[in-house]
Amino acid sequence: MLVAANAEACRLSAPITSSGGRFCAGLDRVNELSAQLNAWVFRRVRHWRSQGKLVGLVGGEHSTPQGAIEAFLEEYPGMGVLQIDAHADLREAYEGFSHSHASIMHNVLETRVGRLVQVGVRDYCDSEYRLATSHPKVRTFFDFALKERLCQGESWHSLCEEIVALLPENVYVSFDIDGLEPALCPHTGTPVAGGLRFHEATYLLKTLHRAGKRLVGFDLNEVAPGPEGDQWDGNVGARVLYKLCGLALLSAGARD
Repeated sequence: MLVAANAEACRLSAPITSSGGRFCAGLDRVNELSAQLNAWVFRRVRHWRSQGKLVGLVGGEHSTPQGAIEAFLEEYPGMGVLQIDAHADLREAYEGFSHSHASIMHNVLETRVGRLVQVGVRDYCDSEYRLATSHPKVRTFFDFALKERLCQGESWHSLCEEIVALLPENVYVSFDIDGLEPALCPHTGTPVAGGLRFHEATYLLKTLHRAGKRLVGFDLNEVAPGPEGDQWDGNVGARVLYKLCGLALLSAGARD
């Protein structure tokens, strides 16, 4: 079902994206298929959670975890989302697509999420900036502001503590690999200059645990393969995934 739906959505969306959103025939159907994917992911996550499993989603592009986040919010109303990302992803729609990777967090804000904390954001449009700086549930740590504070002598430790303190007890981590500096993910779809170093990202994740927060679920998205034989993006992505799995296990009570 998903393979067929993906093929149909790709066929219908190609002329829309190639025209920059000016050609709209088929748009409603693409949005319908995207909503069906969200519902399928929601059901699968809810199924595995009912079996007592830890659940993480590996994308794919960054629209894929919508259903997962909604499933976790059903279990943990008021849950916080920690988003590591180069992009704000707060557009109402992108080229008409209401479930695009550029709209994932806009859609999350329409759920029962308690708080959205964004880290590393450095690429956004005017409407996204207005939403990020005015919405009561959003706190965005723009990359340029974080770097300025580091240059002025603040420690990454203190910044991480400030970031984590804004989150409620239960936290879902949405990790877009382009939140890291491009040298760590050169083949991701939309790399942006700047970003977190690997140890900065992992230290932030560790700070969640040290602060007593519970990582209830996570996703890792936008890891893209390089040319044949180039395993760098996959290597970095696998290590981020390893850290996320470890933190989820610690949150579930694992000791080692």
